[in-house]
Amino acid sequence: MPDIKICQHMLDNIEYDSVTNSEIEKVTGKMVDSACNCTPTVLIVADKADLNAAAYYLAQSLQSPFAIDVIVTVLVAESVRTPFLERLHPQLRAIPSEVAPHIERNNALALIAKHNWETISVPELGANSPVIVCDVTHDHLGTGYNGVTTLHTFRTTQESISLYKKESIKAVNASIWTSNLASAYEMALQIPCVNIFIDCNKVSLEPLENDCTTASNGSCALVKGNYHYERLILKNGRKNIVFPFGTAIAN
Repeated sequence: MPDIKICQHMLDNIEYDSVTNSEIEKVTGKMVDSACNCTPTVLIVADKADLNAAAYYLAQSLQSPFAIDVIVTVLVAESVRTPFLERLHPQLRAIPSEVAPHIERNNALALIAKHNWETISVPELGANSPVIVCDVTHDHLGTGYNGVTTLHTFRTTQESISLYKKESIKAVNASIWTSNLASAYEMALQIPCVNIFIDCNKVSLEPLENDCTTASNGSCALVKGNYHYERLILKNGRKNIVFPFGTAIAN
């Protein structure tokens, strides 16, 4: 197991919920509605991240805006925002025709147009374009999730945490892209997400359920395939953390 320095300030004022399959609605709050019974994801793109991989996963999610693990919020470091979006744009594809007329989605798009909020989309695709709205939280777009992803820009790790906590829709999953594993852990411990994927996304958590030998406090760690798996049991719940070997360790 890598020697990650978890400092006391990372553990102070941690606010997240312990999640089981039956508690998803409690954690996602406004997220769960008749249109999308999801376990949503937040994508965090920090300095020196693998921009190509992060952009790929976001583009795939945007093409299926009501998928089970849809990316509902993106946090991107100011220093990499432009190159990240340059990689994202060519990968954007039309959303399914049956999704485009969704009433809540169209209501959100009407609000965006009314307020002239900045968006990232493909105008040539018309109503079938995926849509990201910048610097606007989900509670400004209506009640619940509506197929529109929000994007926020941050300068520091603490600012990314603060921005995410302002979002009304709390994700169950976080996909964090950064070359600094200590920084990723700092985010992981302070954002209200249970499943943390560092430099990866949608990796099966089955090894934690089947092969993890727990310590007396319930925490555990193991290696399976090319991934490090870890479960941390903290005072307010649990964190499942996964990252591939080869992820840089820096302080």
